[in-house]
Amino acid sequence: MESRPRAHRQGGHPEATEAHAAPDGAPEALVHEVCALWAEHLAAGEVGADDDFFALGGNSLTGIAIIDRVKRDHGVELSVRDFYLAQTPARVAALIERGKALT
Repeated sequence: MESRPRAHRQGGHPEATEAHAAPDGAPEALVHEVCALWAEHLAAGEVGADDDFFALGGNSLTGIAIIDRVKRDHGVELSVRDFYLAQTPARVAALIERGKALT
């Protein structure tokens, strides 16, 4: 049996996900910001830190819109490949954090 919470399309995220920073070290506030951004673009209600972009109905157009917004809001340009491989808000937040460190 899997102990990690599964992604929910509209059910929100478990409190355990909310209570901790991203495993890759991104600040919790940034993870929540990415969750809100995904919820806005995916019309998915609440999005959890470990929810999967594609399981939430994400597609190439939505991904590019989110990438553009990240560039505008954070000055970090994510590659489409990196964004798709990250797949979760927590991992995308970690990419943003790494990108900020390089600029």
